[in-house]
Amino acid sequence: METPYSELRRCVAEAVGRVFALVGVEVDYASLENLIQEPPRPEFGDLAIPLPRVSRGLTEKCREVVSAIGELGGECIEKVECVGSYLNIWLRSSYLARILGRALATSRGSYGIPEKSTPKRVVVEFVSANPVHPLHIGSGRNAVLGDFIARAHELLGDIVERRYYVNDLGLQVAYLLYGYIKLSKPRAPPSMKDDHFLGLIYAATSILADIARLRKKLEHLTGDEAGEARRELDTLIGDLLRIRSRVPDVVEALTKSLSQVEDVDQEVRALSLAMESCDPTIVEVHREVVDRVLIGIRQTLERLGVVFDRWDYESELVRSGLVREVVEMSRNSEFITYYKNAPALDLGRLANDAVRSELGIPKSLEIPPLILARSDGTTLYTTRDIAYTIKKFREFNADKVYNVIAVEQTLPQAQLKLALYALGFYKEARSLVHYAYEIVNVKGFAMSGRRGRYITVDEILDTLIARARELARSRGVEISDEIALKIARSAFKYIMLSVSPKKTLVFDPEQAVEVKSGTATYVQYTYARANSILSKYGREPDFNGVGGDGLVGKRRELALLIARFPEILRKVVLELTPEDMVSYLNKLSEIFNSWYDTDPVLTEPDEQLRNLKLLLVYGTKVVIENSFKLLGLDVVERI
Repeated sequence: METPYSELRRCVAEAVGRVFALVGVEVDYASLENLIQEPPRPEFGDLAIPLPRVSRGLTEKCREVVSAIGELGGECIEKVECVGSYLNIWLRSSYLARILGRALATSRGSYGIPEKSTPKRVVVEFVSANPVHPLHIGSGRNAVLGDFIARAHELLGDIVERRYYVNDLGLQVAYLLYGYIKLSKPRAPPSMKDDHFLGLIYAATSILADIARLRKKLEHLTGDEAGEARRELDTLIGDLLRIRSRVPDVVEALTKSLSQVEDVDQEVRALSLAMESCDPTIVEVHREVVDRVLIGIRQTLERLGVVFDRWDYESELVRSGLVREVVEMSRNSEFITYYKNAPALDLGRLANDAVRSELGIPKSLEIPPLILARSDGTTLYTTRDIAYTIKKFREFNADKVYNVIAVEQTLPQAQLKLALYALGFYKEARSLVHYAYEIVNVKGFAMSGRRGRYITVDEILDTLIARARELARSRGVEISDEIALKIARSAFKYIMLSVSPKKTLVFDPEQAVEVKSGTATYVQYTYARANSILSKYGREPDFNGVGGDGLVGKRRELALLIARFPEILRKVVLELTPEDMVSYLNKLSEIFNSWYDTDPVLTEPDEQLRNLKLLLVYGTKVVIENSFKLLGLDVVERI
């Protein structure tokens, strides 16, 4: 389907191409269309063509092109100018208004949404945070990005399944379970969510184990090594005191209980082995503590507006026998070896340039052998992830599977792809996508889940809700709990999506909820203004009765930006670059508001000009609505 912007580019390419032919330069119209650019500033025109990229020597013939364009500019070109090596082009206002009005009239509320093709079956696995503490800000970025990927595929018409992998095995969960059992399954204080409470138990148990280990180590250290160990011990004790200030009874009881244990780490490792072997003496309490954390995580995700179709437990995956099958297949593979006295897959031998290229693995990434199981018989996370990947493809008959996980997991994700390939799962290896993202930093704060140092998504949302209420009151408005949450979570998501996933994000809650450019609240405010005008008007704009002569200044900039929306949306959906959509919305809102403040709409006496202005308001409203559908943000009618 042709978009307004592609239509005007085609018209310009055909008109300019005819003129180029007159000055002796034959050019393919389609190739010329692909060279058309958007100038950096409005005074340079609506579009521009870099002449040297069309043909050598064409720059010298630019004045001939300018003199000939008057007769051959057709319906779309008003004038052209030569500036350096560029041919700058101004569109006819009537033409621009007509194609924009026609596009909005034809598509109405679905303007910009890509045409549906043959649907693919897509699994997006995201968040999958270990169930040992509440979701922190890093997991929040994961949740927002994963939800965006799912929404992007749904806009394309794909069938999407969202899955959360509950990593309920391994040492982290074992430390939580150990502390939980030692405390006789305690209940959270009335003022604290379960996941926050159990997160403190996990941290306190881990810290006490680290303190005991470090004190034993100190008995054999001297000099600088002893001094460094004491400083580390002081830090651990400081972390424990901070947790004690929140749950004093828990820390005191744990300290007393664990002081009587000879080797906490050994008992935790034994508990981890019992968890993986589904020891009947702990199965019930193991699932109980994990589910208590998950209830809190689900509540947080609900506040964010992020939903899942499937919750897959790692322990059930092991119990199903699929992990054992993977280990057996690996033992029969030509790539089986022993590494550090453990069975492993020699993936480095497989990872030649051709396979790396096929699977999208960087040539510079060193691939060590993948250990399948420890000496005590427990399997490693990546081994279980091989089984889980097979499960995701099989159960959903998936064409593509996304693993949304931090960039630090680049090596394990590469090993996962290579292991699938080594075991004969070629399609799965090629169709598995690691959507990597960088960490989130908070100024002056070093996070560590094991130490109980993190900023939770719940805390951020609570802060942003309070700020949203303050903002509304400053404008003389009291907002409901629902609206306050919509403003808060949209502010959070907008920041998470505003920076490329490939870049580290620095979060500053002080700047999140403000009516200024670069925030979700500003775009929501833009939507509210547009919606208010259309509500007062009381009916759809007259798409055909618009006056094109009025497309000047900010109106013209806004019209061109709205015309570009379908192509912007499609590019963001296909390339999965949410930061580009955020940048577009920032610009759209800036132009709309600078125009709105100086150019009345409903009181415009000229009917055709009023219709044109209403068309721009309507286009802005629909563009924001459909952008928000992709980004997972909420529109609000009043701020």
